[in-house]
Amino acid sequence: MQLRSLVPGIVLPLLLLPGLTSAQEERRLDGTISGSGSAFKIGVPAARYQGVSDAVATEIAQTVRDDLEFSGFFDLIDPQLYSLIPASEGDEERHDDWLSIGADAMLRLVVEYKNDRVYLEARLHDNQTKQMTFNRIYRGSNDFARRLAHQLADDLMRQFTGRPGVAMTRIAFSSFHEENKEVYIMDYDGQRVRRLTTSRSTNLSPVWSPDGKELAFTSWRGKQPGVYVMNNQGKLGHLDTVGGELSAAPDWSPDGRRLAYVSDVDGNSEIYILDRQSKRNSRVTRNNAIDTGPAWSPNGREIAFTSDRTGNPQVYLMDAEGLNARRVSFGSPYASSPAWSPRGEQLAYVSRIDGKFDVVVLETVTGQVRRLTHGEGNNENPRWSPDGRHLVFASSRAGRYDVYTMRADGSRVKRLTRGGDSFTPDWSR
Repeated sequence: MQLRSLVPGIVLPLLLLPGLTSAQEERRLDGTISGSGSAFKIGVPAARYQGVSDAVATEIAQTVRDDLEFSGFFDLIDPQLYSLIPASEGDEERHDDWLSIGADAMLRLVVEYKNDRVYLEARLHDNQTKQMTFNRIYRGSNDFARRLAHQLADDLMRQFTGRPGVAMTRIAFSSFHEENKEVYIMDYDGQRVRRLTTSRSTNLSPVWSPDGKELAFTSWRGKQPGVYVMNNQGKLGHLDTVGGELSAAPDWSPDGRRLAYVSDVDGNSEIYILDRQSKRNSRVTRNNAIDTGPAWSPNGREIAFTSDRTGNPQVYLMDAEGLNARRVSFGSPYASSPAWSPRGEQLAYVSRIDGKFDVVVLETVTGQVRRLTHGEGNNENPRWSPDGRHLVFASSRAGRYDVYTMRADGSRVKRLTRGGDSFTPDWSR
């Protein structure tokens, strides 16, 4: 597989992580990695280290391996084969020996602790050309060593595939805590879980703003459920929605300037749009049915939503102004929770099949529907990763609801949360 070399950008989407001071020193090396097959085969041996514990160095190396494998573009060589590689001396690398166990390239990691910072150096070697094609040094506080590994993995993705990685992204979700439902965030791989809300009430359906600096969610902290926003300093604000007994289910427009949400101020569940600058609310649905769960398309021109206007909940599309509403889910007595893929070519939603809730994906151009989950408990609340190659969802397949990820074809299901009901996840952009 031929992977191109590009000049990458560094993205640090942080929320409530004030201690990270990562930076990088780099030497850009122009080149490509030569290999064959559908995935790029790479070896990531144990990190060399000085001034840090073996546990820290081991965690960094394993985090990089996990990130690269999760991407689907890299095929990690079995670490048990590393013992076949003779020890190298100094900076010498045994390219032919790595080729003998199937590695197109080898990633050398060196971890040091100095000047109150962790330094991670990464050198990627092309084993066929015997050239180093990537060399960078990352630094950060000891508490955020894992983030350095994530940043490295994303840089490798962008440099050699031209695609953004997801290792630096986060997932927000709701979970029971002391008989309350609170909002949490965690790294994309389920690590470093942090609780955000402490309202001792019900907090549901967190959604990331496009720039990753805010979370909107529904909360019962007041007399009635309303829509709230928390920024990256932890400051909480209540949005000026139209009121009613219920304001809920927010979703951001792609430019972050507007929020679609649901309100029953007129006696029926309808979809409204709030302009954050002018604080003007506009009603975009008008019928006697329940309309809920708005989801903006990536281009901002359409909104997907759930409505029972035909008797049972189904998924509909409409123009962002509320015109041209049309049903797009068929073949199931129940469909809900639509979520657009990043390019707008696919729409994931929940469909009831044989008495269970499963995640399906609609190809918006052809109308073809693919089933991703297959009756292992109930599977709900699908949301896309920013690269469109994975989905996060809630599932009861292990008994209680937990948050899982899977590839966009339904494979490689991974459980992220344990120990309590967790649901309504959303993946940061």
